Amino acid sequence: MDAGHARYGVFLDPRAPSDGRTVLDVSDADVPAAEVAKALIALYRAEPGLDQVMLTVGTRPIGACTRTWFARLSGEPLHRLGEGDRAGQPGVSTQFELLRFACTGCDRRAVRLTYDDRDLPSCPEHGVMELRG
Repeated sequence: MDAGHARYGVFLDPRAPSDGRTVLDVSDADVPAAEVAKALIALYRAEPGLDQVMLTVGTRPIGACTRTWFARLSGEPLHRLGEGDRAGQPGVSTQFELLRFACTGCDRRAVRLTYDDRDLPSCPEHGVMELRG
């Protein structure tokens, strides 16, 4: 078992297909699992229609985390706070921000916790992805 599976394997749904169009790329296996869990919670809350995320470590796929699997695992409600009553917490998170990348030629997306312009995510069909915020 490699370091990525050892540290993040708990997030992987063993029944999920490994062909997700949205990727959460963890720069390396030294990122604490708690930070990856926070990123997954934030991603699933921000994108209610997202059902599956491919988890990669240093761009190497290790498996898929589905919304259903992660909700059972984390016990967290994966909707945005106050979604039902249009409420929310004021301010911006000071812990981390999800960096979203998108392919300009198709619907593939990648999400990272860190930014390194020497190692940007890329689409296997269209090359380097654009930072979207």
